[in-house]
Amino acid sequence: MWICTWTFCAALLCSAKTATVQKLMTDPLFGISYDREKVSFERMPGALTESCPRLRGRYVAAWVYGHLKTPDSEYFLISGLMESHADEPGGAVTVAPDEGGGVAVALRGSGCAVDQSEYFLTQEVNPGKTATPIMVPKAVLAGILQEAFERYVIAFGGKQELLKHVKPKALLPVVREQFEAFEKDSGQ
Repeated sequence: MWICTWTFCAALLCSAKTATVQKLMTDPLFGISYDREKVSFERMPGALTESCPRLRGRYVAAWVYGHLKTPDSEYFLISGLMESHADEPGGAVTVAPDEGGGVAVALRGSGCAVDQSEYFLTQEVNPGKTATPIMVPKAVLAGILQEAFERYVIAFGGKQELLKHVKPKALLPVVREQFEAFEKDSGQ
Protein backbone atom coordinates (compact mmCIF):
# COMPACT_ATOMS: atom_id res chain seq x y z
CA MET A 1 0.00 0.00 0.00
CA TRP A 2 2.74 2.47 0.98
CA ILE A 3 4.67 1.63 -2.17
CA CYS A 4 1.65 2.37 -4.37
CA THR A 5 0.98 5.65 -2.55
CA TRP A 6 4.67 6.69 -2.78
CA THR A 7 4.84 5.76 -6.48
CA PHE A 8 1.67 7.76 -7.20
CA CYS A 9 3.04 10.83 -5.34
CA ALA A 10 6.41 10.56 -7.07
CA ALA A 11 4.68 10.37 -10.46
CA LEU A 12 2.66 13.49 -9.64
CA LEU A 13 5.75 15.42 -8.54
CA CYS A 14 7.68 14.41 -11.61
CA SER A 15 4.90 15.40 -13.96
CA ALA A 16 4.29 18.73 -12.22
CA LYS A 17 6.09 21.84 -13.39
CA THR A 18 9.34 20.52 -14.79
CA ALA A 19 11.38 22.98 -16.78
CA THR A 20 12.65 22.09 -20.20
CA VAL A 21 16.00 23.80 -20.74
CA GLN A 22 17.60 24.03 -24.16
CA LYS A 23 21.34 23.47 -24.46
CA LEU A 24 21.50 25.60 -27.59
CA MET A 25 21.77 29.36 -27.41
CA THR A 26 21.53 31.88 -30.25
CA ASP A 27 23.83 34.87 -30.15
CA PRO A 28 22.43 38.39 -30.75
CA LEU A 29 24.94 39.63 -33.38
CA PHE A 30 25.33 36.81 -35.89
CA GLY A 31 22.36 34.56 -35.14
CA ILE A 32 24.69 31.61 -34.56
CA SER A 33 23.12 28.69 -32.68
CA TYR A 34 25.74 27.17 -30.42
CA ASP A 35 26.04 24.63 -27.62
CA ARG A 36 26.47 26.53 -24.34
CA GLU A 37 28.64 23.73 -22.98
CA LYS A 38 31.14 24.11 -25.84
CA VAL A 39 31.07 27.86 -26.49
CA SER A 40 31.38 30.07 -23.42
CA PHE A 41 30.68 33.76 -23.04
CA GLU A 42 31.08 35.76 -19.83
CA ARG A 43 28.01 35.64 -17.60
CA MET A 44 26.14 38.90 -17.16
CA PRO A 45 27.49 40.59 -14.01
CA GLY A 46 25.03 40.48 -11.13
CA ALA A 47 25.72 44.16 -10.48
CA LEU A 48 24.06 44.94 -13.81
CA THR A 49 20.69 43.70 -12.58
CA GLU A 50 21.15 45.81 -9.45
CA SER A 51 21.79 48.91 -11.60
CA CYS A 52 19.03 48.15 -14.12
CA PRO A 53 15.62 47.31 -12.68
CA ARG A 54 14.34 46.39 -16.18
CA LEU A 55 16.78 43.47 -16.28
CA ARG A 56 15.53 41.96 -13.01
CA GLY A 57 13.69 38.75 -13.71
CA ARG A 58 14.13 39.06 -17.49
CA TYR A 59 16.60 36.20 -17.82
CA VAL A 60 17.11 32.88 -16.04
CA ALA A 61 20.75 33.09 -17.19
CA ALA A 62 22.40 35.74 -19.37
CA TRP A 63 25.72 36.42 -21.06
CA VAL A 64 27.71 39.43 -22.25
CA TYR A 65 28.31 39.49 -26.00
CA GLY A 66 29.77 42.98 -26.16
CA HIS A 67 30.98 45.59 -23.69
CA LEU A 68 32.43 49.07 -24.02
CA LYS A 69 33.31 51.63 -21.40
CA THR A 70 33.60 55.30 -22.38
CA PRO A 71 34.43 58.24 -20.10
CA ASP A 72 30.74 58.93 -19.38
CA SER A 73 28.95 55.61 -20.07
CA GLU A 74 29.20 51.85 -20.09
CA TYR A 75 27.48 49.71 -22.74
CA PHE A 76 26.61 46.02 -22.86
CA LEU A 77 25.11 43.65 -25.43
CA ILE A 78 23.27 40.99 -23.43
CA SER A 79 21.19 37.96 -24.27
CA GLY A 80 20.13 34.92 -22.35
CA LEU A 81 17.63 32.26 -21.49
CA MET A 82 14.07 33.29 -20.69
CA GLU A 83 11.45 31.31 -18.85
CA SER A 84 7.98 30.86 -20.29
CA HIS A 85 4.96 29.12 -18.82
CA ALA A 86 2.29 27.17 -20.67
CA ASP A 87 -1.13 28.79 -20.58
CA GLU A 88 -2.92 25.94 -18.81
CA PRO A 89 -2.70 25.66 -15.00
CA GLY A 90 0.19 23.44 -13.94
CA GLY A 91 1.53 23.60 -17.50
CA ALA A 92 5.08 23.04 -18.55
CA VAL A 93 7.80 25.57 -17.96
CA THR A 94 10.19 26.13 -20.85
CA VAL A 95 13.55 27.87 -20.70
CA ALA A 96 14.70 29.02 -24.14
CA PRO A 97 16.91 31.69 -25.75
CA ASP A 98 15.61 35.26 -25.97
CA GLU A 99 13.79 35.34 -29.32
CA GLY A 100 14.05 39.14 -29.47
CA GLY A 101 17.77 39.14 -30.18
CA GLY A 102 18.88 40.31 -26.77
CA VAL A 103 19.19 43.79 -25.34
CA ALA A 104 21.58 46.70 -25.28
CA VAL A 105 22.20 48.29 -21.89
CA ALA A 106 23.63 51.76 -21.27
CA LEU A 107 24.76 52.84 -17.82
CA ARG A 108 25.13 56.61 -17.51
CA GLY A 109 25.75 57.95 -14.03
CA SER A 110 23.05 56.41 -11.88
CA GLY A 111 20.74 55.89 -14.88
CA CYS A 112 20.20 52.77 -16.90
CA ALA A 113 18.62 52.42 -20.34
CA VAL A 114 17.65 49.06 -21.85
CA ASP A 115 16.59 48.61 -25.47
CA GLN A 116 16.42 45.78 -27.98
CA SER A 117 19.83 45.13 -29.55
CA GLU A 118 18.57 45.56 -33.10
CA TYR A 119 17.33 49.09 -32.43
CA PHE A 120 20.60 49.97 -30.71
CA LEU A 121 22.73 48.59 -33.54
CA THR A 122 20.69 50.29 -36.28
CA GLN A 123 20.27 53.46 -34.20
CA GLU A 124 16.55 53.47 -34.97
CA VAL A 125 14.06 54.60 -32.36
CA ASN A 126 12.17 51.71 -30.82
CA PRO A 127 8.44 52.54 -31.12
CA GLY A 128 7.52 50.49 -28.02
CA LYS A 129 5.68 52.36 -25.26
CA THR A 130 8.26 51.52 -22.60
CA ALA A 131 11.29 51.70 -24.90
CA THR A 132 14.33 53.67 -23.80
CA PRO A 133 16.29 54.32 -27.02
CA ILE A 134 20.07 54.31 -26.69
CA MET A 135 21.48 56.72 -29.25
CA VAL A 136 25.28 56.80 -29.59
CA PRO A 137 27.93 58.12 -31.99
CA LYS A 138 29.19 55.75 -34.72
CA ALA A 139 32.51 55.46 -32.87
CA VAL A 140 30.73 53.88 -29.88
CA LEU A 141 28.94 51.38 -32.13
CA ALA A 142 32.22 50.52 -33.84
CA GLY A 143 33.95 50.15 -30.46
CA ILE A 144 31.39 47.81 -28.95
CA LEU A 145 31.28 45.70 -32.12
CA GLN A 146 35.07 45.38 -32.30
CA GLU A 147 35.14 44.38 -28.62
CA ALA A 148 32.32 41.91 -29.27
CA PHE A 149 34.21 40.31 -32.15
CA GLU A 150 37.19 39.75 -29.81
CA ARG A 151 34.85 38.05 -27.30
CA TYR A 152 33.49 35.80 -30.04
CA VAL A 153 36.98 34.78 -31.13
CA ILE A 154 37.76 33.68 -27.58
CA ALA A 155 34.40 31.96 -27.11
CA PHE A 156 34.61 30.04 -30.39
CA GLY A 157 38.28 29.07 -29.95
CA GLY A 158 39.85 31.29 -32.60
CA LYS A 159 39.09 33.63 -35.45
CA GLN A 160 39.03 30.91 -38.12
CA GLU A 161 36.56 28.85 -36.09
CA LEU A 162 34.30 31.90 -35.67
CA LEU A 163 34.48 32.70 -39.39
CA LYS A 164 33.13 29.21 -40.19
CA HIS A 165 29.86 30.10 -38.44
CA VAL A 166 29.24 33.66 -39.67
CA LYS A 167 27.06 34.38 -42.71
CA PRO A 168 27.93 38.02 -43.56
CA LYS A 169 24.98 38.52 -45.94
CA ALA A 170 22.54 37.80 -43.09
CA LEU A 171 24.00 40.50 -40.82
CA LEU A 172 22.63 43.96 -40.08
CA PRO A 173 24.47 46.47 -42.32
CA VAL A 174 26.40 48.11 -39.45
CA VAL A 175 27.49 44.71 -38.12
CA ARG A 176 28.43 43.52 -41.61
CA GLU A 177 30.52 46.65 -42.27
CA GLN A 178 32.45 46.28 -39.01
CA PHE A 179 32.76 42.51 -39.45
CA GLU A 180 34.25 42.87 -42.93
CA ALA A 181 36.94 45.17 -41.50
CA PHE A 182 37.54 42.69 -38.67
CA GLU A 183 37.72 39.77 -41.11
CA LYS A 184 40.42 41.52 -43.20
CA ASP A 185 42.50 42.42 -40.14
CA SER A 186 45.28 39.88 -39.90
CA GLY A 187 46.12 40.95 -36.32
CA GLN A 188 43.56 38.56 -34.83
